[in-house]
Amino acid sequence: MVTTARKMHWTAQEYTAMEAVSPIKHEFLDGEVFAMTGATPDHNRVAAAALVALGVLLRGGRCRVFNSDQRIFIEETGLYTYADGGVACGRWQIHADGMCLLNPVLLFEVLSPSTRDYDRDAKLEHYRRIPSLRHVLLIDQPARCVEHHHRREGEPWAITTAREGSLDLADLGGTLALDEVYLPSEA
Repeated sequence: MVTTARKMHWTAQEYTAMEAVSPIKHEFLDGEVFAMTGATPDHNRVAAAALVALGVLLRGGRCRVFNSDQRIFIEETGLYTYADGGVACGRWQIHADGMCLLNPVLLFEVLSPSTRDYDRDAKLEHYRRIPSLRHVLLIDQPARCVEHHHRREGEPWAITTAREGSLDLADLGGTLALDEVYLPSEA
């Protein structure tokens, strides 16, 4: 999050109406609207590779990937936000605004210098309040390191850090190889 929009206090309805016609994306929390910045080509390359790898993993199953245009609403905390991507399974539950996904099972963020602290701390804590969520991937960039925050139903969150190999996403159909997320850059 970088800048606050001009209006000092917004309602959720004002935010969703503004967001529907805005050329840029915004987060909303506690009456404040925050403009989201664009991403670097390296950030976008890693996010796109993660989406493709997850899509291949999920092929033929009941889960589907979504990109950074899918707004998420976290009912318990009131945060409206966008992840860099994610997965939802079965029937998607959509907020009354007709746009926000309520039941993701996996969300990922590609960490950048400007958002790293927010994504790792406050945003992650919001994500952990989503009842359906079982996986959060914090994908470092340019360092080759993925923090996999995961939980099984009725259990606390655990963290696995990977720099090589793959991440266990057995409940989604297999593993996610880091080599598929960190594709070599073209020279």
